[in-house]
Amino acid sequence: MNDFDIVIIGSGLGGLCAGAYLAKNGKKVLILEQHFLIGGCATCFKRKGILIDAGLHEMDFGDFKTDMKHIIFKKLGLDKKIKFIKLPSAWSIKSKNYNLTLPHGIENAKAILKQEFPQECKGIDKYFDSIKLQAYAVRRFPWDMNFLELFLYPFTTAWIFLKNKIMNKKVDEVLNSFIKDKKLKKILNANLGYYHHDSKEFIFSFHAIAQKHYYDSGVYIKGGSQSLSDALANIIKENNGEVLTKAEVVKILTKDNFAYGVEYIKDNKKIEIFADKIIANCDPLIVYKDLLKNLNLQNEINFLNSKKRACSLISAYFIYDKNISDIYKDMDYCNFIFNDEFFDIDETNMLKIDLKKRPMAFVNYSKIDNGLSNDNDKFLGVVAISSNYDEWNLSKDEYENKKDEVLNSIIKRLDEIFPNLSSYLIHKELATPKTIQRYTKAYEGTIYGFSQDKEGSKYRLNYKSDIIKNLYFANAFIFPGGGFTGAIIGGYFCANKILKE
Repeated sequence: MNDFDIVIIGSGLGGLCAGAYLAKNGKKVLILEQHFLIGGCATCFKRKGILIDAGLHEMDFGDFKTDMKHIIFKKLGLDKKIKFIKLPSAWSIKSKNYNLTLPHGIENAKAILKQEFPQECKGIDKYFDSIKLQAYAVRRFPWDMNFLELFLYPFTTAWIFLKNKIMNKKVDEVLNSFIKDKKLKKILNANLGYYHHDSKEFIFSFHAIAQKHYYDSGVYIKGGSQSLSDALANIIKENNGEVLTKAEVVKILTKDNFAYGVEYIKDNKKIEIFADKIIANCDPLIVYKDLLKNLNLQNEINFLNSKKRACSLISAYFIYDKNISDIYKDMDYCNFIFNDEFFDIDETNMLKIDLKKRPMAFVNYSKIDNGLSNDNDKFLGVVAISSNYDEWNLSKDEYENKKDEVLNSIIKRLDEIFPNLSSYLIHKELATPKTIQRYTKAYEGTIYGFSQDKEGSKYRLNYKSDIIKNLYFANAFIFPGGGFTGAIIGGYFCANKILKE
C-alpha cells in the first residue's frame, strides 16, 4: 500500500492550495519542501527583529460576483484562519512633478480619472467596461456554477473566451483603441511589472482581470504572506496530512512511465516515499530535466525551453527607524514611482529602459496594521522593479558591484520623491532574479511562469503530464498563470481535476 494519496513537490501557494483542498476532501497529503521555510515566494524572513515579506505587496480581492478566491477561501476555511487588512487606496502614481491617487471602487476611480483627463471620458468608460467584462468571464469554474449559470454559460461567457482566442489582443493595442493621452495610458497600466514587462506583448485579458479586482479592493494579509502559507499548511496537517521542510526531492520514481513515488533527502538520508499521485509545485523544467533525468525526456525539455518565460523582479528591502507614514503625509501604501519623462516616451518594454530609470513600486507597510513586527520603532518599505536573469548573469565582482549601484540608485530616487527618506534608513538589501533562483531553484529566477503573450490553454502547461502518468502540476506555468491569485487558483484547479478523475 502507498504511504500517501498525494505527494507534492514544493510548498509554494499552488502546491499548498492543491494540498489543502485535497486534504479537506479526504486525501492523505504529504508536502516536501527543500527550504527551511514553507511558502515559496509567499514567505517572510526576519531582519533587525521584524519580518520582511518576500513577495506579497498586496492581493487583489475583487467583488464576490467576479473573484473566485472568495469561494476558494471559504471552501478551505481560510477566511477563518487569516485576517485581511484593507488598503487605503488602489495605488498612487508619483514623479517629481506629478501625484495622483486612485481610490478603490471602479466608479470612484473613474471619477478621479475623468477629472484629471476630461478629454478622455468616453475612453475611460470603455476601458473600465472592458476590464469588467473580462473579470466576469472567469468568475467561476463550471463546477462552482449553479444550474442556471451553467445552462446559460455558452451564451453569457463562452463567446468572451472565443473572442479573446481569435483576437489575441494586447494591453497596448486595447489602450490605444480607447485612450489617446500617453500619461493616462501609463497610469492605467502602472502595475505592469506585477505580471509582465511589455504592454505590446501582454494579453489584455490577464491585465484586465487583475485590474478589475484591484480597483474593487486591495488587501494585505496580516502577518504577511507567511501567514497565508502557514494557514494552508495547517489545513493539511489538521486533515491527516504532513508538511516537511528541509526535505529536497531529488528524483521522481517511475516504472513504465507511471510515477509512483519520490526520493528525497532529509538529514543527509535518502528516503523513498510512495503515492498514488505526484504533484509538482516546482518549475516543470526541474521536473523533466532534473527529477526525471534518468528517462532522458528531451522532447519535453525542448518544449519547455521553446516557451518564453515571464520577467522576474528586483526587490529592495528597507527598514526605517521612524514611522515614515507620519513624516510623509502624501505617501500612500502602494506608490508607483515614475521619472517625469517616462510619461512621454513610446517605449513599452520596461526591460529596455535603463535599470536606474525603470518604473518601480514602493510599498510602505507602515501605512497599515501589518502584523510584521511587535516593535514600534522599525518600519518596512519594499521596492519592486521588473528585471530578468540575463541582466544579472555576471561575474561575482560585477554582480556585487551592480547590486550596490542599483540599490543606491533606488535610494536616491526615493529621496527625490520623499526628501531625506534615506536619513531614517537602518537596513537595506537587494534581491535579484539570481537570488530568486538560488532560493526557489526555478530556472532564470522566474516567478510568473510562462510569459502571458497568447490567449488559450495550449499556451500554458497542462495540469497533468502528457507523458508520465500520475504526474500533475500546480504552479505558475499552468492555468491561469503567475502571481498570488494565479497560484491560488491554479492549485485549486489542479486539485479539483484530480478529485474528479
